[in-house]
Parts: sequence; C-alpha cells; structure tokens
Amino acid sequence: MPAEAAVFAGALALLLIIWVAARICRIYTPQLPRVELDDTAAGYVGEATRNGRLSIVASQPQPDGHGREAPQPEAGTMLLLEIGTPVRAGRAATLTVTGQRRDGQYLLRAEAWDVADAIAAVLLHLRDRTGLTPHVHFCWPARHPLAQFGRFLLLGNGEVILLTRQLLYDAEPDPARRPTVHVG
Repeated sequence: MPAEAAVFAGALALLLIIWVAARICRIYTPQLPRVELDDTAAGYVGEATRNGRLSIVASQPQPDGHGREAPQPEAGTMLLLEIGTPVRAGRAATLTVTGQRRDGQYLLRAEAWDVADAIAAVLLHLRDRTGLTPHVHFCWPARHPLAQFGRFLLLGNGEVILLTRQLLYDAEPDPARRPTVHVG
C-alpha cells in the first residue's frame, strides 16, 4: 500500500508541476487577437478622441450587468472597457468589440478567455487606429498580491493589471508608443 501511495503522490506532484509550468509559460507567450470595432464602438472612439487624448477605464463585468466601481467621467471624454468571459470555451482569432451606452457612459465591450491579452490587444488597436497613445486606468483589487498570484496559478484569472502591462511592454518596445497603464 505505501508503494501505491508514493506512486499516486508522485503522479499528483508531476501534474501539479506541469500545471504550474503551463501557467508560468502563459505569462511569457502572449497571443494577442486581432481586434474589430463595430460601428457604434468606432463612433465612441472617434468622439472620445476629439480632445486629442485617449483615456480608458478597464472595468470588470459583474453578474448584474453593471461594471465594477469605476470613475464616472463626463460622457465623451473617457471610455469604459469591459472584457467578459464567453459562454463557449475556446480562443478566438478575432476579438469583436461592441459599443454600448450604460448610465450615460460609452462602453466598449468584448468577450475573451484571456482578459489581459484582450485589453492589451484593444489598446494597441486603438493606438494604431487613432494615432494617440492610450492611457488605461485600473482599480487595484482589494486582495493581497500573494492571494492574487495564487488565484492566477490555481484558476487562471487575476493578475490582469500586471499581465496587461507586461504584454504591452513585450508588444511595443518603444516607450513613447506604448499604451500607459495607471493603477489606483
């Protein structure tokens, strides 16, 4: 019986090592999707960039359909960006961003399994489309950073802010062209 327990423990340890290695590799192998804006989203981007700046607040969707607490800017000056989790599993080659209005705010919404990849892809797309360097604002989660990292390793979510920043850093070597990440 002890030999069977040792084999089981060894197999479990091997699975855990492979799983953690896959999570760590995920950090260093970005797969940014191609981004398409629907007509409404494109209109919102055009209106939001009239002042020569592009500011975005990244907000996590909530089950009730309202985003997490985020600053309430004047309409037309800042865009809200929500990346929800799709119902179907799988990675999409194209990220379709739709424009919606919520509580008087312009909202860009998309669905993707990899939230950080999606945010980085949208920011780079908007930079290329408008010629402006986007500034994205995040609210720092209330969890302890080690708890966030553990959540990322175990569940594959969390650490969106750090991953987004790293993906942008890897995708754009020129700091002057790289979208700026603000955390508050």
